[in-house]
Amino acid sequence: MKSTHTIRFAAALVAASVLVPVLTSQEKDKKKDPADQAIVLSPFEISAGPSVGYSAASTLAGTRLGATVGGAKDARYFRDTVTQGGFPHPNTITAEGLFSEHDLPVPTEPPNGHLLQLSGEATTASLLTRPEVRYLGQIGLASGLDASTWHRQPLNLIAVVDKSGSMHGYRLGLVKDSLHRLQKQLGPDDQISIVLYGDRSYVHLEPMRVTAANQGAISAAIDAMETNGSTDMEEGLKVGYDLARRTRRSFAGCTRLMQFTDECPNTGNTTAEGFMGQMEEGARDGIGQTTIGIGDEFDAELATKVSAVHGANLFYFPNAQEMEKTFSEELDMLVTELAFDLDMTIHPAPGLRIAGVYGIPSDLLRWEGDRNLTFHVNTIFLSKRKGAIYVAFAPEDADLPEHVYTEGRPLATLRLSYRETGRALLTKGRLELPFVAAASASPGLQRGSYLVSEYLGLKAAMTAHVVENNRGKAYAMLSQLHQLLSTADASLEGERTLTAQLLELSAKASGHDAGPDQVAASSIILDQ
Repeated sequence: MKSTHTIRFAAALVAASVLVPVLTSQEKDKKKDPADQAIVLSPFEISAGPSVGYSAASTLAGTRLGATVGGAKDARYFRDTVTQGGFPHPNTITAEGLFSEHDLPVPTEPPNGHLLQLSGEATTASLLTRPEVRYLGQIGLASGLDASTWHRQPLNLIAVVDKSGSMHGYRLGLVKDSLHRLQKQLGPDDQISIVLYGDRSYVHLEPMRVTAANQGAISAAIDAMETNGSTDMEEGLKVGYDLARRTRRSFAGCTRLMQFTDECPNTGNTTAEGFMGQMEEGARDGIGQTTIGIGDEFDAELATKVSAVHGANLFYFPNAQEMEKTFSEELDMLVTELAFDLDMTIHPAPGLRIAGVYGIPSDLLRWEGDRNLTFHVNTIFLSKRKGAIYVAFAPEDADLPEHVYTEGRPLATLRLSYRETGRALLTKGRLELPFVAAASASPGLQRGSYLVSEYLGLKAAMTAHVVENNRGKAYAMLSQLHQLLSTADASLEGERTLTAQLLELSAKASGHDAGPDQVAASSIILDQ
């Protein structure tokens, strides 16, 4: 029988919709939850709930919500650049953004109303660009909350909008569409305000409850926004956070800034550290931030750095359709924080070494001694998808025979601690990644093997094309990636489409015929 070590944060949903976590740890038989085996979760509908807030209700009662790490929450900027016929810079895609677009379940205990469940397993794997890797482990992030009964807290939303000249036209139009969609998603227990920055920074709409009587005034304020001036993001955030601090004292719920910008600041303090300082200070006061990137000049590197603070996440909307889909299906999730300061130390089994960690920014990784790796996750958010962090393992000594790992034997042991939402106390725990045969690996681990290879392959191909100007090398790598993804399950169809588009662009740029024979030939050349 297989075993799993599950760490669970228990939550009581009381009248004020407050989550009170409690840690437990057990070993139980590994049983695949029907919800975990589904390739795609049913779409969520935002519907009116009780007086404490509004719910994200699944069409399948009993379906569990998931959890994902904070920071970048999608790979849309990379995809949009390819769709427009361009070659994205390798720094515009992150593993955590790519993973957040997919449901990556690992078996956990049955739904039980607990806030967060961590579990894991490992299996054999081979990864593009990393030939030394033999095994891949998954740290799975899930929730025991029932999607049909969970309700978020009332939301005090401060929209901070860049109205500088670069936002003129469709960009400000997309922001207006976004705010109108948000207006429809919120209810009478929520309130919204708008701060504008450009030629000057000021409160455009004072805090207003989203009641039926106020709908007209809110809509008029949104429609009245106009572009003007340069981009002083620092001053705009200052006005926004001042308003957030003033209003949260009398608001019974959560307070969050939602910043809309094309990420092209050109006046005031334009360093990322200046903006991050304000956000970190806001986080200490219990104010989260969601950054919404708008437009084709969106600086994904800066936005990713800005989002790497407590309670911060990042989305990119290239068009109204993507915006509406995200807000319709995931608004409640993207404003709900589950835990902060999750620290993990990975201890690999004898005979193995850590070859990579994927799903968090690499600058958060630190070595502890010669073999162990530690990392820090700022925030874990509620999600309709199960999230993941992947760990790649290689033989410790390539000159010695490889160890043979039996079913259920841990390939790594993790020591961890975290701070629960709303509490200062630190909770400590332990997690193992037991070995399972590849054929019986969970959907999350099987998909993860493809997604990690996709991330590595896209980074390598775009580095070759954009940075090194080696178009042949880029084409060969994309050919291998395209072949690999052809064997993935139906949930990764979007990834096959992305790589096919990029391969076609690369074939034209490098003078290749992108037919099957050329793809195979290029793969052989790359392997050599």
